[in-house]
Order: sequence, then structure tokens, then C-alpha cells
Amino acid sequence: MGCPYEGLDVDYDRVARITSDLLDMGCYEVSLGDTIGTGNFSAFYKMAEALEQGGVDFDVLAAHFHDTYGQALPNILVALESGFRTVDTSVGGLGGCPYAKGASGNAATEDLLWALKGSEFEPAIDLDAVAETGAWICDKLGRSNASKCSTALAAKRPASA
Repeated sequence: MGCPYEGLDVDYDRVARITSDLLDMGCYEVSLGDTIGTGNFSAFYKMAEALEQGGVDFDVLAAHFHDTYGQALPNILVALESGFRTVDTSVGGLGGCPYAKGASGNAATEDLLWALKGSEFEPAIDLDAVAETGAWICDKLGRSNASKCSTALAAKRPASA
């Protein structure tokens, strides 16, 4: 969807061909990423259409979206609704892409867990424990927590004495 080498003009038919080739070679899963975080759900649908036309089964695909423009969570939700069953996230939205200037962190696990509450995709994961872990690791790393959910949950916790 966005590439540090090809820019925003990614050839989705080529993505589908390479994905199909990798699966034919024996890969059990192919992770497709928005490396620089510039993609939106419209770009995802275009990529998904090329993959579908190329005969790629979505249940063997994973999605990895950076959140540079705040589109990682919407892209993940569209990917799940399209049939992807594996997505990458990180607590506190930590991460990034060192070779793509300006690319920010990944989708925050806490935000995805909140978005999936009550849906068919809701996992059996303790959101509060994940949020506390995200806050802890961000503090230890001296990084700000990019999770909106974690920030909201922290505001509701009683202040420690």
C-alpha cells in the first residue's frame, strides 16, 4: 500500500503474483505490509481485489500496518472483514520502520482489542493486562504510549499512593 522504494504507486497485480509464487513455493503464510503507513482502506480494497483475482486465499495472509497517518486500525478491521485472520500489532503501538523516513509505530494492540469487543473476532485476551504491559514497557523505553485505549484506561485507574 505504501513502499519506501515504490512510493504510493504500488502495483497490486505484482503483489498478487509474488504472493501466489511464495505460496506455491511452500510458504504457509505471507505477510503483506504497509511499510510506511500511507495506505488507507481504499488502497487495501484495491490490493485485496488484485489478490482475489490472482486466486490467493486470504486465510493464508497476514496484515502488518504502520500507523503513520492513523490508518492502521481501520486497515486491520477491513482486512479482518475481508478474510485475513492474522494481523500484527504491538503494545503501546511500539515499533516503526528504520529504513522508511517518517514511518511511525505499529497498530497498538490495546486499540485493536478495544475495537474488537463484542465482534465475532473478539479474542480471549485480558485488555487491562495488555494495557498495563504497554504502559510499563513504554515507560521503561522512555517512549510515549501511542495507544488511545491505553491512555483512556489509565485515566480511569485510581492513582497509586
